[in-house]
Amino acid sequence: MTKFLFVTHGHMATGVKSTLEIITGNCSKLTAIDAYVDSKNVVVAVKEYFDQLLDDEQLIMLSDIENGSANQLLYKYLSRPKTFLITGVNLPLLLQIILNDNSELTENDLKKAIEEAKNSIKLFKDYGTDDDDEGSFF
Repeated sequence: MTKFLFVTHGHMATGVKSTLEIITGNCSKLTAIDAYVDSKNVVVAVKEYFDQLLDDEQLIMLSDIENGSANQLLYKYLSRPKTFLITGVNLPLLLQIILNDNSELTENDLKKAIEEAKNSIKLFKDYGTDDDDEGSFF
């Protein structure tokens, strides 16, 4: 089974998990850890997570920003077999990998999901006028 560990600054991790639960109904394979929001030590929380992880479980670690402290903490665990780290996560990426039907995700699966998530980022600008129905989004 593939598990997911999402560690972010602030409440991003639990906020995104809440959104995923609204969309998917259940997100039990995703553990969210919010760093630096209370007295909980994020280093201890991550270590405790790894202590309960089974050796044969695949783990996809996720962080909010490259070179941030959450990402640096997770990077230390990359030597664990069947473990990947993705940074710069967005909701389309999480939906794609969490809803994946494969029992385990390959490196190519993850690279493809990252590319598709990048392509989901769009800039919308209103080029039409009030009476221009063709340029209307809705």
